Amino acid sequence: MLSAIGTHGPTVSPFAMGLLNAVLFAVAIWLLVKPQQKSETWLWPLFLFVGLASVSRIAMSFIPNVMPVTIMAVMIGSKFGVQRGISFAILVTLASNAVLGHGWWSLFQIIGWASVATVASVVKVHDVEGKLLLNRLAFASLWSVPIFSIVVSISILDSGMSMIEFGLYIANGLLYDVLHFLGNVFFAVWFGQWFERLLSMNQPQDRLVQQENEHVSTF
Repeated sequence: MLSAIGTHGPTVSPFAMGLLNAVLFAVAIWLLVKPQQKSETWLWPLFLFVGLASVSRIAMSFIPNVMPVTIMAVMIGSKFGVQRGISFAILVTLASNAVLGHGWWSLFQIIGWASVATVASVVKVHDVEGKLLLNRLAFASLWSVPIFSIVVSISILDSGMSMIEFGLYIANGLLYDVLHFLGNVFFAVWFGQWFERLLSMNQPQDRLVQQENEHVSTF
């Protein structure tokens, strides 16, 4: 977690990156232990999601911008709220970048996924009964991409870059945004229901059976 020399944005010293990581980890833990009004049993499903998202991101790192983390951030934010969504974003980024490499961009990846989870807490992909709606999740595959992409791209800004240059940088990344969108759609359609079962693993069994029997979240 101390490797901090990167190419996307300012170079950060190993000590500064280590200190930043420690602060971010402390914030994530504080968000986990801070009480929340919602009564859902979220702790173990969230930890499981963090582990799954981190391992998947590392395993799929050879495919540019294709990863389940964005869709999972949407589902966490929708089901458990902003607080848990931010914690998820921090823990996944710290865990996966410990292997993939930390740098200035790590902070913006956290902000990007946290922003996605925050929007999802308002533009929910679950109905009022807490059931996943796949049509909303598929739509989230689209709106989540520009949010994450723009936030992460801000990491390259410095005093010598004009807004035109920044716009060209964004335009050059459109192909990667398309890959991100297609990956999101794939994970939403093929794994959305499975992800939802993991998030609901601590619910009473009779509630899970009822949700399966009444499930109508199709296109």
